[in-house]
Amino acid sequence: MTSRLVIPSILVIMSMCTTLQDRSERSANAKYLDCISKGGKVVSHVFCLPPSYRKDVLPPTDGGPLLVYFKLPVSEISEIDDHKSILTIRLNYKLRWAESRMAVNESADWGEGEINISPDNVDLFWTPDVIIHDLVSFNKPEILNQVGALEIYRDGRVYYKVRSDITVVCKAMEFGQFPLDKHKCYFILTSFGYDAEHMVLGGQFHYERQNQRTLPFNVDIQPLPENKRVVLGSSSNYSAYGFEVLLSRSLGPFILSVYLPSAMFVMMSWVSFFVPPDIVPARIVLLVTLCLVLINMFNSTTTRIPVSNAVTAMEVWLLACMLLVFLSLVEYAIILRKIVIHQRNIERRRRKQMLQRPSDSSNGPSLALLLQKEEGNGEIHTKVADMRNGSKNSKISKNSKWRTKVKRNKCQIVSEAKLTQFKLSFDRAATYVFPLMFILFNICYWTVYLVIMPDFVQYGK
Repeated sequence: MTSRLVIPSILVIMSMCTTLQDRSERSANAKYLDCISKGGKVVSHVFCLPPSYRKDVLPPTDGGPLLVYFKLPVSEISEIDDHKSILTIRLNYKLRWAESRMAVNESADWGEGEINISPDNVDLFWTPDVIIHDLVSFNKPEILNQVGALEIYRDGRVYYKVRSDITVVCKAMEFGQFPLDKHKCYFILTSFGYDAEHMVLGGQFHYERQNQRTLPFNVDIQPLPENKRVVLGSSSNYSAYGFEVLLSRSLGPFILSVYLPSAMFVMMSWVSFFVPPDIVPARIVLLVTLCLVLINMFNSTTTRIPVSNAVTAMEVWLLACMLLVFLSLVEYAIILRKIVIHQRNIERRRRKQMLQRPSDSSNGPSLALLLQKEEGNGEIHTKVADMRNGSKNSKISKNSKWRTKVKRNKCQIVSEAKLTQFKLSFDRAATYVFPLMFILFNICYWTVYLVIMPDFVQYGK
């Protein structure tokens, strides 16, 4: 009898528990069931949007602005085009916001608190009107379907995420210090129509540097500075979120391809100071060849330099190297000019000697005519005396010519010695002056572009 009474009582209790559970579920799920009864739109038996739902109206909050939370895991900076001042960022674009008008099905299998549904359903919701500043393109990869996801949280939040490649303009790119340049680019998100009183943007980002492929720049990502977190509008302010991309150009390839070769060409021009100045072809060919090589290097390098409003550091370096080689050529031109002047003076003296020789020989015929006249008159003694006097005069003239010749040879030897001394001293001075000029230029160049200019640019910004 007792067993017969116990079994029905257990069944009664179980039915009562089931009834209570159903009632509790119905009471907890009343919003969802009410939405269905009113003809709301049911999506995947996960949530229901009421018939009065409007996609163009901001979801109501408890009185404060609506928080749109971003998660931006950056995979890499996939491309940097400094000629166009753009960079492409590969990241997972994720944003989450609360949708209080959505009726969630509490009886669904929520697992850890969210359910993943088709990303195409995002078109059913109100979505934040977030814009990306200086956007060029927003590419979403597709295989069979769009690479994205839409998650519905049990507490009524919507979480949308999509794989994307975003290309933005980097307006802060200035190339006056190329290739020693550094740049700050900004990835900024703001609302287009809702100011900071209605919508606030926040979030977090993560940059996986180990996944970064090799680029001409060293890349680092930092949070936005304080002055960039609010965008000032004409009548109101807008909340902003994003990150700052720091770019510093890799100097190694330029040192190997430009700086070291051009410095070696400048040093090779100093070899010309040890070549004797009389060997004109060797010295001229060496210096002219170095000038032409540096000009060709300048032309080929400037084609790779991005457009800049100022003379870049690379152009300053190459122009200085070309100037130093050109000054070596000018130094040798001064020596050649001195040699030409010396040869002209020698030629001028030879012409004076040629002009003086006929005037000296003109005394001979006059003496011969006098001797003939004296022989005709029979004055023998006078003839002999004149001959004696003539011999004496001839000896005196020979002595004077010899002295003049010795004097001229002595002057020529002295002038040649002075010329030789000038050439040696000029080349010796150049061997000290030109390396000193190059060292001083290097000290000034690297100090200005590595120490002074970065601090000046940072202070200016």
